[in-house]
Amino acid sequence: MNKKKNRVLTVSLAGGLIGMLFTNPRKALEDSIDKANGEGWNAIHVLPHSATNLFVTILKLTVLICTLGLWTWGAGYMVLLEREVE
Repeated sequence: MNKKKNRVLTVSLAGGLIGMLFTNPRKALEDSIDKANGEGWNAIHVLPHSATNLFVTILKLTVLICTLGLWTWGAGYMVLLEREVE
């Protein structure tokens, strides 16, 4: 009998001015899903991911200020993957 195994993949995106200019969210998501497909995983659900933790939000803003608005880590996506296992 085959069972399904699940995994959550986090796709992180760059933030700040560098992220706005050089990050293509669609390509980052497609590349991550293609890599997972090559490992036998199937994407079954995609959710936008944003930091809801107050400490992380303050830390992101601090990094953004320290880099003069050039870079911080941004939001991203959470992808639910599954595959068959024996």
